[in-house]
Amino acid sequence: MMIDKRLINLVPESKKYVFLTVLLKVLALLSNALLVFTLAKIIENKGENILIPAILIGLSLIISFLTSQFSAVTSFKSSQQVKKTLRSLIYEKLLRLGSQYQEKTPTAKIIQLAVEGVEQIEVWFGQYLPQFFYSMIAALTTFAILAFINLKMAVILLVCVPLIPMSIVMVQKIAKKILGKYMDQYAKLADNYLENLQGLTTLKIYKADQYKQEKIGQEAEHFRKVTMKVLSFQLNSIIIMDIVAYAGAGLGIAAALSSYFRGQMSVYNAFVCILLSADFFIPLRRLGSYFHTAMNGTTASKNIFALLDTPEMDLGGESLPLASASSESSSTPSAGSNAARNACLFEVKDLSYKFGERSVLNNINLTIQKGSYVAFVGKSGSGKSTSAKVLCGINRDYSGSAKILGIELNKVSVQSLYDYISYISHNDWIFKGSVRDCLLEGNPKAGEEEMWQALQKVQLEGFVKEMGGLDFQIMENANNLSGGQKQRLSIARALLHNSEVYIFDEATSNIDVESEEAILELLHQLKKEKTIIMISHRKENCQGADKIYTFEKGGLQ
Repeated sequence: MMIDKRLINLVPESKKYVFLTVLLKVLALLSNALLVFTLAKIIENKGENILIPAILIGLSLIISFLTSQFSAVTSFKSSQQVKKTLRSLIYEKLLRLGSQYQEKTPTAKIIQLAVEGVEQIEVWFGQYLPQFFYSMIAALTTFAILAFINLKMAVILLVCVPLIPMSIVMVQKIAKKILGKYMDQYAKLADNYLENLQGLTTLKIYKADQYKQEKIGQEAEHFRKVTMKVLSFQLNSIIIMDIVAYAGAGLGIAAALSSYFRGQMSVYNAFVCILLSADFFIPLRRLGSYFHTAMNGTTASKNIFALLDTPEMDLGGESLPLASASSESSSTPSAGSNAARNACLFEVKDLSYKFGERSVLNNINLTIQKGSYVAFVGKSGSGKSTSAKVLCGINRDYSGSAKILGIELNKVSVQSLYDYISYISHNDWIFKGSVRDCLLEGNPKAGEEEMWQALQKVQLEGFVKEMGGLDFQIMENANNLSGGQKQRLSIARALLHNSEVYIFDEATSNIDVESEEAILELLHQLKKEKTIIMISHRKENCQGADKIYTFEKGGLQ
């Protein structure tokens, strides 16, 4: 009956609100029964002595109103915490997965689960769950009341009760496949739409936007057909539950009328039985109306728990000794202990790495001394960037050995590695905001003087001053800067992070000559004080490196 114990136990504080919601609904049921008995008494007395019955009717209506209002509040509170808890869990899970999350679940699907999926679970928690428990209690309570009046009729109604849950279970088995296709198609459509939106500029340049429009139009039409199947199935299932509910109520009413006309039941009892027979199936019928809400909720929870259960690497571990920390306020990178500059920093033996079943690195062996300038050179796909990502802790699921300061890299905490190593790629993201905001991401405690020194090192100081200073506003992903300016700003941010190791992954690709020269000049200055790993497909950019490793087809030449 679509009761997800894990989901319920996820927010234990919501259980009391579910209990209160059910209790209020039961009070409303008893109040309605009081109203029925009172009306039956008025009919039996032919409208005489109406004062006390009128008071009881008023009391019943007040109780029904109050329980309806308060049950809405408790229902909201029972689901409110669920939304907050699930979204926090999804967010924390993505943080733990880090950059590997995209290998597990598409971004569009995560957005769908965090927004619409959580909303569906909120409805499941706030409406379906209380109604489920109330429906069971209401049926037994109404049976107990009717049994005192006419046991035979009460038994007839009780026998019909399981037919609604049975019909729901039967419908559920068929609905699982339909809803599964619906959710998959929805996620696929959302993923393709997001991808087309992100690549819209490229599509316009190649005049491929019309082709993509037609393709996503076909997918949208397919999704529409799946949606219509879901809606059609929903309407048909409601009809089935209506037939069962009304047929059961009809049998109860027929039994009451039969007993009355045979003289076996008074007008008072007949009136009570007829009205309560009509109400007997209402809670279960309403539960049936929440059926598709429940299906959407359980499907969403299944997908969310699949994300939360995604295996993740252990990002904790040992800490590295820092000669200079990012929290220190210094725009000039510190060399640390000169005696330790020639110590072995990275030691890699028989390193291999796979993306799924595809082998990317095969038995890599190399060493990098502390304070040295090392270059990784090779064609695209040769494995140089993957090796660098292993060294900075992004790719941790490797085989073989990769040690930093004598500690296995996948045993070092990610936070410690991020403090020790700065990884700068050619497509680092620049967030919308001021230049000041961008630089403070590298070091929240940096002062203005330090920021200007960092900008000076990347030869961006003059440009920023011309544009109004550190409060110059940058658009999303620095769309109002050139490619070279964006790259130099990204490096200035990294300089303020003040790490011991800097990894530049194709930092001079796809930029203007002026920016390339500025970055290469900075590398030659920086190598005097820090350990530098330069990744490039051009060996000319690696002049002055202490050691050049040439990669080819996942191995070293």
